[in-house]
Amino acid sequence: MKFQPCVFVFALASYVMGCSSGLAWSAPPAPPASANPSPPNVVLIFADDLGYGDLGCYGATKLQTPNIDQLAAEGRRFTDAHSASAVCTPSRYGLLTGEYPVRKNIWGPAPITSPLLVDAEKLTIADVFKNSGYSTAAFGKWHLGFGTKTNDWKQPLRPGPLDLGFDYFFGVPLVNSAPPYVFVENDRVFARDSNDPLVYLGRKPTDKATAITPLTDEHGQRVPNYFSGAAAAHKLYNDFTLGTTLAERSTQWIREQSDKPFFLYLSTTNIHHPFTPARRFQGTSQCGLYGDFVHELDWIVGEVMETLKEKGVADNTLVLFTSDNGGMFNRGGQEAFRLGHRGNGDLLGFKFGAWEGGHRVPFIARWPGHIQPGTTSTQLISSVDMLATFAALTEQTLSQEQIADSVNVLPAMMGEPESPLRDTLVVSPHKPTHLTVRNGRWVYIGAQGEGGFNGKPGVHAAGGPVCASFVGSVNSDIEDGRIKKDAPPAQLYDLEADVNQTRNLYNEFPEVVKEMSELLARYAPPKPKRVPRKGKPAPKKDSASRGEAIDAPTRSPNFVVIFTDDQGYGDLSCFGGKHVSTPRIDQMAAEGMKLTSFYVAAPVCTPSRAALMTGCYPKRIGMAMGSNFGVLLAGDRKGLNPDEVTIAEVLKTAGYKTGMFGKWHLGDQPEFLPTRQGFDEFFGIPFSHDIHPFHPRQDHYKFPPLALLENEQVIEMDPDADYLTKRITEHAVSFIERHKDEPFFLYVPHPIPHAPLHVSPPFMEGVSDDIVATLKAEDGNIDYKTRDEIYRQAIAEIDWSVGTILDTLKASGLDENTFVLFTSDNGPPKKSLFANAGPLRGNKGTTFEGGMREPTVVRWPGKIPSGKPNDELMTTMDLLPTFAKLAGAAIPTDRVIDGKDIWPTLIGDAQTPHKAFFYHGGNKLQAVRSGKWKLHVNKGKPAQLYDLKNDIGEKKNVIESNPEVTQKLSAHLQAFANDIADNSRPAAFVENPKPLSK
Repeated sequence: MKFQPCVFVFALASYVMGCSSGLAWSAPPAPPASANPSPPNVVLIFADDLGYGDLGCYGATKLQTPNIDQLAAEGRRFTDAHSASAVCTPSRYGLLTGEYPVRKNIWGPAPITSPLLVDAEKLTIADVFKNSGYSTAAFGKWHLGFGTKTNDWKQPLRPGPLDLGFDYFFGVPLVNSAPPYVFVENDRVFARDSNDPLVYLGRKPTDKATAITPLTDEHGQRVPNYFSGAAAAHKLYNDFTLGTTLAERSTQWIREQSDKPFFLYLSTTNIHHPFTPARRFQGTSQCGLYGDFVHELDWIVGEVMETLKEKGVADNTLVLFTSDNGGMFNRGGQEAFRLGHRGNGDLLGFKFGAWEGGHRVPFIARWPGHIQPGTTSTQLISSVDMLATFAALTEQTLSQEQIADSVNVLPAMMGEPESPLRDTLVVSPHKPTHLTVRNGRWVYIGAQGEGGFNGKPGVHAAGGPVCASFVGSVNSDIEDGRIKKDAPPAQLYDLEADVNQTRNLYNEFPEVVKEMSELLARYAPPKPKRVPRKGKPAPKKDSASRGEAIDAPTRSPNFVVIFTDDQGYGDLSCFGGKHVSTPRIDQMAAEGMKLTSFYVAAPVCTPSRAALMTGCYPKRIGMAMGSNFGVLLAGDRKGLNPDEVTIAEVLKTAGYKTGMFGKWHLGDQPEFLPTRQGFDEFFGIPFSHDIHPFHPRQDHYKFPPLALLENEQVIEMDPDADYLTKRITEHAVSFIERHKDEPFFLYVPHPIPHAPLHVSPPFMEGVSDDIVATLKAEDGNIDYKTRDEIYRQAIAEIDWSVGTILDTLKASGLDENTFVLFTSDNGPPKKSLFANAGPLRGNKGTTFEGGMREPTVVRWPGKIPSGKPNDELMTTMDLLPTFAKLAGAAIPTDRVIDGKDIWPTLIGDAQTPHKAFFYHGGNKLQAVRSGKWKLHVNKGKPAQLYDLKNDIGEKKNVIESNPEVTQKLSAHLQAFANDIADNSRPAAFVENPKPLSK
């Protein structure tokens, strides 16, 4: 059928408010259905961080939203509408493309230097309208990146909005809380003087940055400016006039439209922090600046509606209003709560999370003469559905690939379908581990908690169980702000009976859990595939309208990483060690491959482990050091940021079970523990076993007793360290046996041979009676010097552990489907009696080869060639992208990952993928290797150059005779330093940290 002339206004998370007097816009009478046969106009208003309870028509009482309430009164209000993600960038990706962001592995906010995250050849909602002869424009927040590679902010900013179907763009390039604090018009910085270019300075505050609008803590968090130049452009950007500016620009564009139908996408910065309403809105609500910002949003919507009325097209307008995700419990949200307002109503959870409060959002549709006024719909819909809906509105036929995950929900706006339009919906929270699937009444979350923010009230990034309890939400898994120790491993809720998710039914409906878990696994990020082009539409299939999943992959390989502590390059027999005997690791090398140029990313434990977990150089993620020491200590306020995506989390998206048994050392506060970073199971210690009252410098450090944990529960204090290797191995064996019928990732970071050395009794055979007697006489103290004598025995027990794990794999029928890698976290300590780096110079803590080149063996029968060493440069950072490839998972695309896929290198099909490898000592960039050459710098200046092919021991400095090589490597160092400055991410910190105790 031909749709009657109308304007379709889609107000997504934007808030419609009347003029400053509080009066709503006056609606025109509805026209007859047989009016002008011209195509409908469409206006889409997409608000930011607007929660389910932030509107009067959705129950708010401490603020007023007359314009939006009038939209609901004259249209239809949806009560089961969802954003594609609980996070801004992936939500916008889903809206524009009709594709779940999980398909592209987009999870977090796009960083400052992000390229355009939407393929310019992919069909978007703007393309749908443009292909039907519409004028198209986007105003407001973009936050999907620019360019094809790292965005250096050089103009033109292409590809960008103009390459995704928009004729015109004016708005904020990222978000109102992050730089650059300028407007972009089309593909250029607005009002920029050509003699004063915008220059990105990197992610460090500097006095060179251009001044921006002064704000106070009351307004909420805002990132400092990281740009210099463009003074005139910066001056035009005022936080307190953002809303009014975007309203003025978008309404002026409407006035300028003539005969062609138009599509307007207005993506407001309201109500994202910082909360900066214009002066006339300040103090107008009963819930602080948060409510005042909502009032301004409501006014913006009123301005749009008044403009449509003035132009004579309001009676032909379909208005849709929704939000990009749920409300955030930041300081503004907390103050609003204190004053009696609940941003997400009674729903559980917050922005970034998998609970309903993170993604169930307001959604209002108004179209006089087509949508019955004052009605409510319970249909399950999503913002990804706009693509198919707009195609139906403009009578276009799209191919299945073009439609992606979108469903035509126009019937739910205009009538009452007899059956659900959607069978399945997938929602992406911030953490891949918490990918959520909805099927009818059931919603399933594949992990504990909500997978979003976890900060306590009082901090900006507040959320999770602690804040759920704080606001009075009830959930059967939560007690006193924490997940219960006996809570189920995942979550199942019946939303028809329990929309506020008070009761986890995981244990009560195992068959439903199985079905939902299998359904969720089908949506794991797929391997890259061809992007459907904008043209060549094809008939769509019936199945496309029901949100069906991709086919499940076949059984994936298992991965085992055995990671010892302080073991040197020469501390294996197969690497030339005469002071040790390692027959099982030697056998593993004979059946697999020795990697003789395999590196860790730091010469000490915390940063080395951070790199393995994230695939990133430690300095890139703020983990090059502890808070005030080279590594993290007990009760440290710092830890691996939960926003990082770990190797365990990547593999969980592909249906893997994940277990870790051993030493963690990436933060001992609850927010940082392994079970919060993607591991289903954990048994071990939070840091090195010498961080304990027996430390030689205990008078200085005052370390608390050492805790032994199972998952997040302290099960022992001061465990007998003689049995650590044995107990860790037993847990690893049990994990393999329990998960032999499903793919798994097993991480075994042994605390040994870090000093003091410990060995269980069966491996003490051959130790002299004097040493045995001395150790028995320790009486609660530790004799480090005597324990140095049992190094051979400690390595023998590690070798036994490796053999036991390999035997278990074989006995379980997994030998030929398991990738096993053995390596160490850094080189040997300097004053060790026996541990050594073999032919390498240096030791733990140094950036000579002995500190970071590790004895490494890899084995996968039938896949990795056996018996021949591989001297190509590879690193622990490469494990994340390599395992992801082999598992059919995808790595995050919203951040820089330094690791490379080394599978072609391992099987001999390619050389190293690394053009250069960089060595950090703490936060200092100290060396670079490229090919056979390695350059050391001192205070940034070239100091030593070595030919590692002919001088592995770094004995002969050849810097004087190779100036061109020195220059080339110096350029690598400078480029890398610039990249780190431009593309780094912070570690996380907690307030009032406490040591673990039972």
